[in-house]
Amino acid sequence: MLFMLNKLFIPALLLSVLSAPFSGPGRPYKARFIVEIQNIRHQSGQIRIGVYKPCKNFPLECRPFATQTIAGRGQSIRVPFEFEPGSYAVAVFHDVNDNGKMDKKLFGIPKEPYGFSNNFRPVLSGPSFEDCQVKLGDEGTTVSIRLL
Repeated sequence: MLFMLNKLFIPALLLSVLSAPFSGPGRPYKARFIVEIQNIRHQSGQIRIGVYKPCKNFPLECRPFATQTIAGRGQSIRVPFEFEPGSYAVAVFHDVNDNGKMDKKLFGIPKEPYGFSNNFRPVLSGPSFEDCQVKLGDEGTTVSIRLL
């Protein structure tokens, strides 16, 4: 009887340990964080993605802790990241003319397509971190952003 119990218990224990998130000694677990950008209207330039940790005066006075620049091709793109579980916000803009900056109209209104996590739509002022906050758990998440 004890032999049968061990025969069933040990494989089940190994399976549960091996399937649990593990990143090795001293290294925190990282979950998949996918940024999906939709409504790409121009097939030129670069799409610039910034991922932020909680900060005041987001996004203007904060520095992204992770960035990626992707060619602006297709109608949508998916960009994978891996981060520790926590709270994040994403800001994206399509640098259509590839000059490395967000071009603006009169009064600082963006001239190039842009977007934020939670598809926050600024009206009279930019968003706060809380407006764009996304929770990343152990299971990972996908953040869809529709460019304006």
